[in-house]
Amino acid sequence: MPKGKRQVTELKGRAVNSLVLGIELFNRPHDNGRAEATLIFLHHAFEMLLKAVIWDRTGSIHEKERRYSYSFDKCLSLAQNELSLISADESRTLSILDTLRDTSIHFYQEISEDLLYLQAQAAVTLFNDLLTEAFGEKLADMIPERVLPISTRPPKDLQVLIDSELRQVDRLLEPGMRRGIQASARLRPIMALATASRDEAKRVTEVELQEAVDRRKRGEDWTVVFPEVAQLKLDTEGKGITFNLGIKKGAQMPVKIAEPGEKPVGTVIKQPIDIWAKYNLSRDDLAGKLGLSGPRTCALIAEFNLQGDPECYKILRRKSSTFKAYSKKALDRLRAELERGINVEEVWLRQRHKCGGKKRS
Repeated sequence: MPKGKRQVTELKGRAVNSLVLGIELFNRPHDNGRAEATLIFLHHAFEMLLKAVIWDRTGSIHEKERRYSYSFDKCLSLAQNELSLISADESRTLSILDTLRDTSIHFYQEISEDLLYLQAQAAVTLFNDLLTEAFGEKLADMIPERVLPISTRPPKDLQVLIDSELRQVDRLLEPGMRRGIQASARLRPIMALATASRDEAKRVTEVELQEAVDRRKRGEDWTVVFPEVAQLKLDTEGKGITFNLGIKKGAQMPVKIAEPGEKPVGTVIKQPIDIWAKYNLSRDDLAGKLGLSGPRTCALIAEFNLQGDPECYKILRRKSSTFKAYSKKALDRLRAELERGINVEEVWLRQRHKCGGKKRS
């Protein structure tokens, strides 16, 4: 078997093994580490499957100079935007899984049984869809049909489930209770649904979490605090072993999120933006992620006038300090140019006078 095909087969096998382990952990009879381990293995299953597909289609899963393999975010971007393998809703489902896994590793998170089942069943559905779309194989041909997440109360309506979760948070925030740590732990999975559903998915921050708690204490409705979650719905089909479940946008909601610069019509929410979270990359951060030197990265920034695009670049100030900051959109634009084959050395010769190099004669 050729080396490339062998690598694809190995990655695909590891993906299936991790999915089965995730389901096994979900179905275990005790809860010690169960939620965290389930999310970790489901996440690993999709990372391996996406890398198998990308390797099969492009022949590589490494950044320039083969220093690092693609991150999960990079795999998602390639699968959706370049390979057209997954839809925006499917990418959103995987971003939610990625955020929940990240939160479960790095924070105290309390994810309910219903939310954990939703993630597990959606993972099985999407894994089978990707396997079939990319390789023409069915999950049922690789593992026994009995290998499925089992729940005695599978949720049918996401909004009913979210309402129930948020009522639990409200009870923990009632005067006389004030169990702030437990409330935050219960709220983190909901916050993960919100942040991962945005156009620029990002991690849950403690600042944003505390702000959500404070806004609810002031009496703001949860649909205003988390308008992204209010747009999500479950897409279900079948029952029993054939039951399919996915998370999609499109639920009816009483409010609309205003895009930047949009004229308000009717009931509109202007979503607050944490500019420090959006513009969170320095030039050297970009260079590290692109595998380039700082000056070469500076030349690319000048070549494509990223500092002239307010969605890519912003000067941030904190007290007496000033920071030149770039967003993920800037990183994506530079990656796209590199993948299109831009000659970095030619760009450097043209732009080096702007980056500390001698002007071209």
